[in-house]
Amino acid sequence: MRRLGFLLPIAILILLGLFSFQTSSDTPPPIPVQGQTITWMTFEEAITAVKKEKRKILISVHTEWCGWCKHMDKTTFQDPNIIKFINEKFYAVKLDAEQQEDITTPEKVYKFEKGEGKERGFHQLAVALTMGRLTLPSTVFLDDNFRVLQPIPGYKDPKTFEMIMTYYGNDHFKQTPWTVYQKSYVPLNKLNPTLISE
Repeated sequence: MRRLGFLLPIAILILLGLFSFQTSSDTPPPIPVQGQTITWMTFEEAITAVKKEKRKILISVHTEWCGWCKHMDKTTFQDPNIIKFINEKFYAVKLDAEQQEDITTPEKVYKFEKGEGKERGFHQLAVALTMGRLTLPSTVFLDDNFRVLQPIPGYKDPKTFEMIMTYYGNDHFKQTPWTVYQKSYVPLNKLNPTLISE
């Protein structure tokens, strides 16, 4: 009995050591530059902004209850390199897929549609932008004429998202196949050492 009493604290210490070893190898979330965030706007504000200065549009489609959307906000959209690139290259739009208010574009007025029975409703624009395949979260890239370049479904970690956003933001999609771009991709912090990549 004394042996078991002596071994139990040792076993607990070993387990705690293994646990701390496992968690310490996890990558911590990126630390944003103080005061630096993505300049989010509404879809209507992006329409107005494009008239003054042409830029592509990046749309983050989300809902209030979507856990992966919140996770992407806390990780990917907090990465300093991603923040800087988006603010320089895109108009960034947050679109709630369950928004109740109409959204007016030059071509059409998009509305909220109520679901049937227990089904949640959805906004017509969110469905149109994701080409009928509404997944949460989704990121949609548009050109400066509001034509959809590509809807990207699901959560994307900072490393993956950086590769995707630069593919569209720097116009590589016009001449380089995605598979080729992936293989030759150089991360922003290596391409430009002055960028912060904590």
